[in-house]
Amino acid sequence: MCGFRWTEKSANKDFTFFLSQGNFLKMVDTLEKYQERVVNTKSESGKEFILFKRQLYQMYEVQNRSIDEHEYFSTKLERQNLWWLYRANMDYIDEMRRNNYVEDLINHG
Repeated sequence: MCGFRWTEKSANKDFTFFLSQGNFLKMVDTLEKYQERVVNTKSESGKEFILFKRQLYQMYEVQNRSIDEHEYFSTKLERQNLWWLYRANMDYIDEMRRNNYVEDLINHG
């Protein structure tokens, strides 16, 4: 997979794209190497990348727990809340993407 596409998908916080990849461990390795070679972890965009990566790993963990693990680790969250939380986050990301697109149009107009 080309690096530009990974960069674009991580910048857009496209969790669905990363969670749907066939080999999650290979994808994690690629993200870690990308962070080492390209990301300035002290910049604002670097901090956002690290936060995105952390959230992605947590989503993968929740998605791939066994029923027993899920019951043990998720006693404070009802199962329906996980879906609503994910949808709310995706809606927020889409809204921010639209806002950024409009701002880019204004700036370049």
